[in-house]
Amino acid sequence: MSGPVMGAMAVILAYLCFTLLIGVITGRQTSKSSEGYFLAARDLGPWVMFFTLFATNISAFAYMGAPGGAYHLGVGFFGYLATTTSLAAVFFYLIGYRTWLLGRQYQYMTAPQLFGDIYGSGAVKNVILFVLIIFTVAYMVVQPIGAGYVISGLTGGAVPSWVGVVAVLVFITIYVFIGGLKATAYADLLQGSVMMICVVAAFLLIIFKIGGPVTAANNLLATYPELLGRGNFSLPQWISFGMVIALGVPVFPQLFTKYLAAKNPDSLKTTMSFYPFAMILIYVPVLFLGAFGHGVFPGLEGKQSDSIIPMLLGNFYAPWVGAAVMAAVLAAIMSTTAAQLITISTMYLKDIHMVYFDKNPSEQKQVFIGRVVIFSLAILCCVIALNPPGAILAIVTWAFTGYAVLTPGIMAALYWRGSTAAGVVSSILAGEAVLVLFAFGIVPMSILGTWQVAVPAVLTAAIVLVVVSCLTKPNEKEKISVDQKHDFLDTIFKSENA
Repeated sequence: MSGPVMGAMAVILAYLCFTLLIGVITGRQTSKSSEGYFLAARDLGPWVMFFTLFATNISAFAYMGAPGGAYHLGVGFFGYLATTTSLAAVFFYLIGYRTWLLGRQYQYMTAPQLFGDIYGSGAVKNVILFVLIIFTVAYMVVQPIGAGYVISGLTGGAVPSWVGVVAVLVFITIYVFIGGLKATAYADLLQGSVMMICVVAAFLLIIFKIGGPVTAANNLLATYPELLGRGNFSLPQWISFGMVIALGVPVFPQLFTKYLAAKNPDSLKTTMSFYPFAMILIYVPVLFLGAFGHGVFPGLEGKQSDSIIPMLLGNFYAPWVGAAVMAAVLAAIMSTTAAQLITISTMYLKDIHMVYFDKNPSEQKQVFIGRVVIFSLAILCCVIALNPPGAILAIVTWAFTGYAVLTPGIMAALYWRGSTAAGVVSSILAGEAVLVLFAFGIVPMSILGTWQVAVPAVLTAAIVLVVVSCLTKPNEKEKISVDQKHDFLDTIFKSENA
């Protein structure tokens, strides 16, 4: 291994170790009790909440997929991202605040637990649980695959991708295993900061190597003027993409864990207010770098362009510089994976183990079970990531739409007293059925034109929800449960508006 490669690996290992240290130190303070371990004792303040939600949502797409898209489509690609992320931030609050209120009042710890109890329905809980676990496990497995590619790419292939997969999973698993959600949240405080700092650093380092922003823009305008335009994006593409992101992201199960762990509503308000600005800070630099990269590395095809930022850094700087800047990618991968590990563990404990196997385990046993699940998930994730089947990657491709299908039912549970358990279950099953029909080619994608599957899937879910809720009557248990939760929410909002 050459000196420059060793320097790059030293930077990567230093970053991983520092993240581990922060996670372990902060997490040990609240890892004794079940609520402390799984929900950080419901004590995440505004800035920790903002950074943990931000870091959890930002994946490797921001540093690879987005600039790769801008390489081919131009900076107009930002229009997609600006619209959808702003809408997602609104849904963070619309869903998150009522989730937090109900969670505090009734001590819920998972999304299936909360929505199942609103209706007093095991069917609602189990359907939501099944959908969330299927898509989240698949999404989680893909993250370390990306880490392996990043580390292998930064070292010019001297370090094989499997080493990156194993190394990143080991570091994540240790601090989540020891410290639970608080370790994850405070590690995210670091990860989110690193993402913002590194993307600005990457922009400055590269832009002045290609003549500064004005020269770079003029050169691009002279050679590829279409990349500085707004892009030829149709209305169906805008609506489809907006629906997938704005409705899918806020119902990630790992975000519900964070909603429930907030110290107070201000934590969610801070996130809603600053999230769009954080997205601008991330996406504007990477999209311009993607477009400017066309002039340095013309002719890239397909997914080759996803590595345009590492390629630019490698073209102008020593490997260790690229490793330091591209720590942002590892930060994005680690924060998402850590949140998914603790969330799936919590759902297994509260929605499966304590329902079907052991209804009253001690606090210590709950933490122990959670750690066993985290360790088991990490092993499973590693095994699949080292030899990923195509089916997993296909599921991830459809996962955002699968999440978005849940949103009509979730919004109805929180805002519509007249919705019924039958309506919510039918809504989810109908929407996911549309997704399956297209995913397996039973219904050809060609009939959609430029629309994405999210549009018919979410519209089907919404229509079925309304129709079935209007046609069905809740049983006595369901009616009492729904009225109890909505009476509580109505009391809160009446007092706030008084």
